[in-house]
Amino acid sequence: MKLRDVVLMAIDGVKERKFRVALNIMGILIGVSAITALISITQGMSVAINKEMELLGPTTITVTTGGFGMARRVEGGVGGGGGTLTLRDVDRVKGIPGVAVATPVVSSMAKIQIGGHSDSVTVVGIAPEEYIQTVQSIKVAEGRFLRRSDGVSAVLGANIANPPYLEEPIAHIGSRIVVVVNIMGEEKALTLRVAGVLAKVGGVMFGSPDDQIFVTLRTAQQIFSTGNTVNQIIIEAEDMKSVDGIVEEVQDKLGEGVMAISASFVRSTIESITGILGAVLGGIAAISLIVAGIAVVNTMTISVMERTREIGIMKALGAKSKHVLLIFLTEASLTGLIGGLVGAVFGVLLSYLVSVITTYMLGIPLTPAPSLDIGIAGIGFAVVTGTLSGLYPARKAAKLDPVVALRYE
Repeated sequence: MKLRDVVLMAIDGVKERKFRVALNIMGILIGVSAITALISITQGMSVAINKEMELLGPTTITVTTGGFGMARRVEGGVGGGGGTLTLRDVDRVKGIPGVAVATPVVSSMAKIQIGGHSDSVTVVGIAPEEYIQTVQSIKVAEGRFLRRSDGVSAVLGANIANPPYLEEPIAHIGSRIVVVVNIMGEEKALTLRVAGVLAKVGGVMFGSPDDQIFVTLRTAQQIFSTGNTVNQIIIEAEDMKSVDGIVEEVQDKLGEGVMAISASFVRSTIESITGILGAVLGGIAAISLIVAGIAVVNTMTISVMERTREIGIMKALGAKSKHVLLIFLTEASLTGLIGGLVGAVFGVLLSYLVSVITTYMLGIPLTPAPSLDIGIAGIGFAVVTGTLSGLYPARKAAKLDPVVALRYE
């Protein structure tokens, strides 16, 4: 019996049992599509995180009291995480070998009013010239950036000047902004003028400039009554070799309660987390493939029982045990192949559907990153699952005695 005849007989066997095979394919399809979708989404998260880390730059170090910029505002100033950063700490950091720039940042939430619109946004106080050197992704789309001498000027993020949910911008150069804050129960307001609007940067993980208002450090200190306390110190190292040494030196100089975090550390940590997440989710999805494999075993075993007499006739006509084995293994492999192909395509579509739901309904931007490798791996996994599941029934069919099989009713 030629290989071509084996394949054709296997295809005929699949066609004769369409409903059962369809159920098996459905089980494999669900498993492969789940694996493909979950891994595509996880890889998309990793790509998005790497893009955000590129905004910081490989030689950028962020020093905070709450970790990853999550400092909180407290009475009389800004703090968090059990530590405090001051302007004196900025001077101490500047003295560390390898530090090219060290700049303080004061930030907190505030209510703003622009024309008839009001919202709660993050107001960030910076030393303009130094800040631009450390956060190089900042680009001005309209007007100009801040100057150190600006006392009542502000620069708006792209989403502040032109909210995504509105067709027209709500602020232009020269527009008036009223910033309202509540400090220890006392409300105070400050009127600012728009000096510039930033180009859209993207990113949400570490606080996107698109959703922030920038003022000078002195103005922020006046608004939030922070004194000499700051939220962050952003450091630009002279080169990559200096980064690790600066991180250790900062931790030694500023003590506990303060975290010095480099972009490379954040990247490696998050990549590790997303890798573990992808493996766990993929493992959970693989369980459905195991269940589908059990269904294949069941279906193929029943098929052997139903075709006992047919197997006896094939052997009586000269078919060898290995031919019978190959026919049943090919049927199982075809089931896995079809389920894998359809599941891979459906998984890609599912990943994009999930991204649309999270982006437009939950407000979480997510772009999956499916690849050919993911699809091939899913299809291969399905074929292997189908083949291994059909191994026992195929061996059982191959071992049938032709005389006994011919007498079977």
